[in-house]
Amino acid sequence: MRYREIPGTGIRVSEVGFGAEPLGTGWWGDHGDDEAVRLLHSALDQGITLFDVADRDGDGRAQQVLGRAFADRRDRVVLATRVGYAWEGAEPRRPGRPMPQDFRPEAIRRAVQDSARRLGGVIDICELHHPPRRVLADDALTAEMERLVAEGTVRAFGACIPRGARPGDGRRLIRQARFPVLDVELGILGHDPGAELAGLAHAAGSCVIARGAHCRGLLEGKYSAQTTFPPGDPRAELGAEWLADGLRRVDQLGFLHAEGRPWSLGQAAILWALARPGVASVVVPVHGHEQLEEFAGAIGLPPLAEADLQRIEALIEADFAVPEPQEGAISAVA
Repeated sequence: MRYREIPGTGIRVSEVGFGAEPLGTGWWGDHGDDEAVRLLHSALDQGITLFDVADRDGDGRAQQVLGRAFADRRDRVVLATRVGYAWEGAEPRRPGRPMPQDFRPEAIRRAVQDSARRLGGVIDICELHHPPRRVLADDALTAEMERLVAEGTVRAFGACIPRGARPGDGRRLIRQARFPVLDVELGILGHDPGAELAGLAHAAGSCVIARGAHCRGLLEGKYSAQTTFPPGDPRAELGAEWLADGLRRVDQLGFLHAEGRPWSLGQAAILWALARPGVASVVVPVHGHEQLEEFAGAIGLPPLAEADLQRIEALIEADFAVPEPQEGAISAVA
């Protein structure tokens, strides 16, 4: 494993981060808390030190599992979490009904303190979870965050930018320099605002944590146009059109794991994100030991060739509508 530093914080994170959302939600199967702890310990043994979760994942369950797993090895890991959704006592999430948010300073303080209790101590990185524009300009909230850092409850604050956000919101955050790290969507299938924001953050002396390399599981190679997702799985809300479009994009990336290539498509997606300036870590949701081995193993593989990176960029720029180049146009990996 390799590690990168988040500028200005003294926090070093593994290039691959463990997204712990599945451990609380059960969207990719629920193996129980004991198995989840074993999976987390295995990740640490393989050099992964960044573990990421939202307070709302499984109504706090995912945080509790992390706290239990690392109670006796807290100094070896970096725990990142997100707060801002008023999930306690709220109705279950349903299509078309977003979960309410509460970014009042007193609500954020309470959410941070509850998260720290479930995680078992100080929060290394605490992100505001999809904050609206008005929140980002709230000086009272900024003062509250500064107090939480001064008290030792949080080491550094960040902001999680949602998929589909206006790029201007991220650019504004970078200019304001309120957060040393932004959490952004950055997937190899496109659609995400993270590519531009990673470069801007790098130029400004900050960085991003990249989310979305997993592409909601589409890169695992086990879904087809006939796949139906069970109730409660957020992908069930996206519809058949989303699935068909995603599979079309995956097909066009087949050259990345063709015969003779050293990567799986999921590994190539991680290496693609890490090749972009400004990316400190790529967080992928992990729900099994085989998947953990695949993702952690990406770091020991050769980087993508420049020709591969250019071909991916062309596909994304054209929204995956460009024709395939002629056979032999891509050079072999050295």
